[in-house]
Amino acid sequence: MTDTGNRVKGSAWAAMAILSGALALGTAYAQTAPAAPDAGQTAGDEATKPKPKPKPKIVKPKTDKLPSVAVVVTNSRKVALTELDGAISGHGDSVKILGALGAGKKTVIHVAHDKPCLFDLHGVFDDLTTTDEASVDLCTDKKINLVE
Repeated sequence: MTDTGNRVKGSAWAAMAILSGALALGTAYAQTAPAAPDAGQTAGDEATKPKPKPKPKIVKPKTDKLPSVAVVVTNSRKVALTELDGAISGHGDSVKILGALGAGKKTVIHVAHDKPCLFDLHGVFDDLTTTDEASVDLCTDKKINLVE
């Protein structure tokens, strides 16, 4: 082969080396360039999922709770108490504040009250007798003593 033939082959190889280098640089550049906003993402990607909306806060209405007082109830009778009902004086709506309480026993109950803290009490015993007390100040006395 002639010297000219070797130069052509050498030049061809050099041209191919330069071309492949240029292609490699172009590919490398393409790999490091940022992707288009929706290029190459699948439907399961985090970027395409809609963000969940925050749940609205549920506002509970404030209830006006009455303060309560601890009261010691003593059954000094020889028969068991079946039920003790109480009503805020003047309101007439009585509620059960204590269930059964044996003869000679005592317990502590918590009673919600208004500012005057006056109660009308009604007790029923096993022998079907009843007891009634009106305008008892449970905040001052803090004791109910059921006697014969």
